[in-house]
Amino acid sequence: MPYYPDFSLYDYDYYSPPEGMTIGWLMKGHDFPQGDVEIEDLENLADLGHLLEEQSRGWHYCTFCGKPELQYAWSERFDSKYALGSAEIRVRSDDGTLYVAPNLITHYVLDHGYRPPAEFLRAVREDVRRRWPQGA
Repeated sequence: MPYYPDFSLYDYDYYSPPEGMTIGWLMKGHDFPQGDVEIEDLENLADLGHLLEEQSRGWHYCTFCGKPELQYAWSERFDSKYALGSAEIRVRSDDGTLYVAPNLITHYVLDHGYRPPAEFLRAVREDVRRRWPQGA
């Protein structure tokens, strides 16, 4: 998985024009913001990660854990556990900004203390409200 600083232009697909802003494309050797994240935001990320958007053909492993093993997340909304590292989380804010994160972001937040930018977390809440109105 490539490293992108937060708010970089997302250009992972070499065959398509760049789109969106990157969030949470972390890699050992690069500093990242740390801090607490509200449980609601973490649950929303887990639910969005379950959608497995732009799924890849292989797996990416956490470079901070030091061993190639899959990480997992639990989605309350879908009542299921799923593997992280082969898909993206794509959210659009109310103002139309597209953010693209690896679904490993859930692991980075939970296990490594990554604090995504406030703008991204706000967009996650906005996107979740549009996708699943009234908690449906």
